[in-house]
Amino acid sequence: MRYGVVVEDLAVEVMAELPSDHARREVLGLIECVRRDPRAWPDVRDPGSWEEIRKAFGPRCWVQYMPHAGAIEVREIGWIG
Repeated sequence: MRYGVVVEDLAVEVMAELPSDHARREVLGLIECVRRDPRAWPDVRDPGSWEEIRKAFGPRCWVQYMPHAGAIEVREIGWIG
């Protein structure tokens, strides 16, 4: 199954504020890895939560996302670089 990507508004804002093109490429590369195999990353939902929330880590970034309806929804992006 091929997944699409939906990006929440806050994650879009973070992408716009990344310090360089290299940082954006790194984040987009991680999102592409997640898109190809969304369930390969750990489920980090709180006990009792019905939403499947996963988190993936790159060398200097991370994304929190939800796989659903044939797509991934990127909820948060973090950058430590």
